[in-house]
Amino acid sequence: MFSESDRDTRRKELGLVLFILVPVLSFGGLVLGIALVNAGIISDAADFYWGSVAASLVLAFLALIKPRKDIVSLCAPMFALFVFIVPLETKPSLLLQGLYAASITALAVRLHLRFSTPKISEKEEKSMEKYLYDYIHRITPFFSKVSRDCAHDIASTVLSFKFGLYAKAGTDAGRALSRLGEMENRAVLERALKIVKERAEALDQSLPGGFSAVSFEKEDIPFLALNIPPEQVEDRNVYTLDNALLLLYAVAYLQSPDDGQSLDEHQNFVIQILEDYRNLIGQK
Repeated sequence: MFSESDRDTRRKELGLVLFILVPVLSFGGLVLGIALVNAGIISDAADFYWGSVAASLVLAFLALIKPRKDIVSLCAPMFALFVFIVPLETKPSLLLQGLYAASITALAVRLHLRFSTPKISEKEEKSMEKYLYDYIHRITPFFSKVSRDCAHDIASTVLSFKFGLYAKAGTDAGRALSRLGEMENRAVLERALKIVKERAEALDQSLPGGFSAVSFEKEDIPFLALNIPPEQVEDRNVYTLDNALLLLYAVAYLQSPDDGQSLDEHQNFVIQILEDYRNLIGQK
């Protein structure tokens, strides 16, 4: 049996594969149609619109497995039906197929960016926002020596991890580590970066069970957002990773004003992490 975290990881990996398939099928269908004409198999590349139809089905399935549903993406097969199959008198052109491929690729990007996290009610979100901002305020004095360049790399680490760009997240975390320099409270930040870096590298290599061997120490607790008794933690590896991501988000928010808008726009990522611990942190 898979744990909830394993299922979530597998769902994200499947979502990333399907996301990539949408442009591959839609634009690849155009190329294949032209290749079939050159091979003498069909007479007109515009007759081969099945790549766009397949991409529409993939997009609808991707929308179906997302935690938040997008009605526009769910209706993509219906759009393909009306554009390519129903019009019997006028056949679709290559230009139309190209525009359609660009449109559903844009829908896939929109779906990936805006519908990948569960919707949180306004009341719950405000409660978790307050917890997050209280945490950021609490650690404000401790990381003032983090340089802007380092903080930017930390912000990029968090955002890349959020979007499933695990190779980039690992690279950004490594660059942030090299820029930490000597400062007070360096150790906890270094551990957080290593935890996220090694997890990102494992996911990039399709190793969903791969977590960092690094963990936080007892002296790190004052800098962490979550302090839950060990017996109440369901998955220690996920809990450690969540604490690392929350710390990195907070430090980036404090020390990288250039990334403030991006971090604000994608705050739901860390709010959702906190939401998973709502009852354990006393946020009823």
